[in-house]
Amino acid sequence: MPKLTLIKRNKPKEIVAITRHEKRQKISQSKLNRYHPYDISEALLVMSETERQKVYSWLNKEKLAKVFEHISEERAADFILELDKSLAADVLTLMEIDDAVDILQHLKFDDSTEFFVLLDETKRNQIRKLSKYKHLTAGSEMNSDFIKLNPGMDVKDAMKLLVSQANTIEMIETLFVTDENDVLVGVVDLKDLIVAKHPKKIENIMDSNFYAVNVLDGIQEVVKDIQKYDTLAMPVLNEDKKIEGIITMYDAMDIIEETAHDDYAKLAGLPAEDDVYDSAKTSAKKRLPWLVLLLFMNMIVSTVLASYEETIAAIAVLVLFQPLILGMAGNIGTQSLAVTILRISRETLRTKVNVIKHITSEFLVGVINGVILGVLAFLTSWILLNILPLGQIDSTITPFRVAGVVGLSVVSSLSVSALLGSLIPVILNKLRVDPAVASGPFITTINDVTALMVYFTLASVLLLTLL
Repeated sequence: MPKLTLIKRNKPKEIVAITRHEKRQKISQSKLNRYHPYDISEALLVMSETERQKVYSWLNKEKLAKVFEHISEERAADFILELDKSLAADVLTLMEIDDAVDILQHLKFDDSTEFFVLLDETKRNQIRKLSKYKHLTAGSEMNSDFIKLNPGMDVKDAMKLLVSQANTIEMIETLFVTDENDVLVGVVDLKDLIVAKHPKKIENIMDSNFYAVNVLDGIQEVVKDIQKYDTLAMPVLNEDKKIEGIITMYDAMDIIEETAHDDYAKLAGLPAEDDVYDSAKTSAKKRLPWLVLLLFMNMIVSTVLASYEETIAAIAVLVLFQPLILGMAGNIGTQSLAVTILRISRETLRTKVNVIKHITSEFLVGVINGVILGVLAFLTSWILLNILPLGQIDSTITPFRVAGVVGLSVVSSLSVSALLGSLIPVILNKLRVDPAVASGPFITTINDVTALMVYFTLASVLLLTLL
């Protein structure tokens, strides 16, 4: 049997090549429309404005709307301004309502208002509905396009309604059943509706045992509920149990990706809005405030070193083991931090008992690992000081004593760093500050300061004071 070889194509690169090298417009348009909107959206990010204008002119409004739905709201807000005003309004009208709202919220007020008045009344009402809810709540992220049925409806009539609306609705796999007051009373799976036969009523095939969220619920909690209950579309209800919209599994995936991007940015000490497609000038401008902050934070480390100037001058060999102490403390602090943030995200640290138990556990992990690594650090540094010419050591300050300081510093710094790595995110979470901000350079700087103080204090006491 011949072996099948799959060739991975770089579709965005192909699209860019079409805009740059294909001179015949009809052929270019035909080729471009064969690509998925996602591939076109990726290509737009690396094109010049002149090249993007070609793409805008080659795609119909429906396809262009799909393309914009796959672009981040920040970039989409920039690109929408490149369109003719009437075309931009049509694209926003055809987009999923939650995506359109995100773009409008990232525009300047004047631009947003100008586009808003060009939209049809239905779309404007939907946008007003979503815009009234606070950012990162279920109400701000929900989609108001879904199919509603009533319990007394015949399945045949329900199927006709589904067929008439399916072309304009994002999610038809789940249908929602409401009473005369628009209160949600049940849900119907599409497959159950398809197999049901006349004269069955919707109330006979609907599932009244469903899960829903409130419009004011935090979006992260909603995403967790979608994952836990494995639902394709989560209904969003107001205080009167009336359905206001839905959040789909696809919306949840987008939110997870955005959250991961923000957390990764925080881990690296980057602004959350930093984009891989930004120009060097734009990226530098966004990152500079963070780097300035980190510069001043690291000045603390230099200040700590300066305060131990006499110790360093008397025993210069101590500097040789400084990277070892800082590296080990930073590693275990980051591990403890990661575990703590993970437990906070999974809501396993809600009670005071669980918090104390977790912090104690992480501290014990630091002590145990510190003792083991401290012994290894003592033996390794003692051997190196005896065999290799690592520095001049005074006759009263023996390699054994220096190695002892290194070993004790590893034990102490690892224990303290593990404690700080678990304690800091818990404190920040209690203060309603995102614990991820304690990641990366921030926890590293705190660990560096602590480890240096432990190391040189022990050295001052054990090697200089107790001579």
